[in-house]
Amino acid sequence: MDTFGTHPSTLPIRRSIQRVRDDLKRIRTPGSFARNSFDVLSGNALAMASQLVLTPIIARIYGPEAYGMYALYMALMMNLSLVSDLGYSTAYVLPRDEDRFLQLARFNFSLAIFLGLVVMGIVSIPGLVETVAPEWTVLGGWIYLVGPAAMLYAFSVFFTQWLTRVKQFKASAFTGAQLDLSMRVFNMLFGWYTAGMRSGLLVGDLLIRTLIIPVYLYRLSKERFAPLFRKWSWTEMKPVLIEYKRYPLLIFPERWVSTFGLQLPTLMLVSDLTVVGQYGLGASLMLLPLRLLGFSFSTVYLQKASEIWDTAPDELSRLTEGLYKRLFWIGLAPFLVLIFFADEGFALLFGEPWRDSGVIASYLGGYFFIRLVTDPMTSLFNVLRREHVMLVFGVAMFLVRLLSMAWVMHLGYGSGAVILTYAVGSLVGQIILSVFLLNAARLNGLFITVRSLLILAAFAAVAALLRWLVLGSWWPAYTG
Repeated sequence: MDTFGTHPSTLPIRRSIQRVRDDLKRIRTPGSFARNSFDVLSGNALAMASQLVLTPIIARIYGPEAYGMYALYMALMMNLSLVSDLGYSTAYVLPRDEDRFLQLARFNFSLAIFLGLVVMGIVSIPGLVETVAPEWTVLGGWIYLVGPAAMLYAFSVFFTQWLTRVKQFKASAFTGAQLDLSMRVFNMLFGWYTAGMRSGLLVGDLLIRTLIIPVYLYRLSKERFAPLFRKWSWTEMKPVLIEYKRYPLLIFPERWVSTFGLQLPTLMLVSDLTVVGQYGLGASLMLLPLRLLGFSFSTVYLQKASEIWDTAPDELSRLTEGLYKRLFWIGLAPFLVLIFFADEGFALLFGEPWRDSGVIASYLGGYFFIRLVTDPMTSLFNVLRREHVMLVFGVAMFLVRLLSMAWVMHLGYGSGAVILTYAVGSLVGQIILSVFLLNAARLNGLFITVRSLLILAAFAAVAALLRWLVLGSWWPAYTG
């Protein structure tokens, strides 16, 4: 006679419960992949919570034009900070010798300071910005501070990677969360005090990025940070830079092309700050799940993959497939809600001027969902010394986006059609990357990706039907 413990129908439930217990046990194990991921996840959850709570207030205070100005400022600043990085910060976790790591860090900090000062001097040349990039004049006097702001942004990246090297995942995540929370609180209070001054978001960014630097230094401790200022010699630095030359030659171009590709709508539509602001808010909110889950796992995955690839490649396959499936099911429901109901949600939370921002978020939903599932594992190409894969992918994506958007603009279509074209091209490219990535982990990439897309399509059909029953339309419509 069957009992509850042995009846076949109870076996899936018991297995599920056991998997949860196993996951909780791993989380409680110091130094484990699950524990490190949980620490990073906790910090990013705090940042995400602050954005969810405070962004509706901030958006109502400032409006789309202020967000458009801030989006342009961030685009310029992030591109410059990437140049000061040159991809070397990604290699911080690799050198076993501490002095060789410090040589990489010394180079990065030196380059960031140098470029920040040089750019500040260049934009100060009378009439240069007006002649070369007249669209950037909307930043006003803030154009002079793009260089120093990029330097501070780069410092945060370097310190974050440094904390990853010493396995201070929790400190890294919570310091980043403190930066986000402090910036949003300041923006809210400053915006309320100044009645939504258009440059208010820029004031908050520069101030808080300056104040967060001592927090990073405290997290690293004097013992770890002080050696950075010793043996500052180009002669000793050069061999280490050459040893990791693949990073500026392959990692940096890939990251720059990828970042620039994401900023294409901002830079191509900058003549209309309202549209740029709507795109900026929509894209930033679509990044929330990636920051909470995808980016939380990426640094930990890189460290784990680099440890086990040579000794246990089968374990890496299981790790990759397990993470892929978990992220897929975790992100499925939130992204479907965003894709099919973001227009109504944005209008309700942020105000009617932001409805089109919700439509833009809907357009981008599929692309960002596939990114959520694949982004944490893209560092696998670094482990395999196949960084050129991401570079080729980034260049191809950039060209597809640029040419397709330029063609749509040439045909005279509006901003909504341009952004939709960008979103569709990005989605197709990310699907192709999913196949290559899973294949690199010695999995059946085509089968897993197609299966995931079929599941996504089935649930999307249900969400579309639900929207039609509730709102009378199948899909959000752009009105701008």
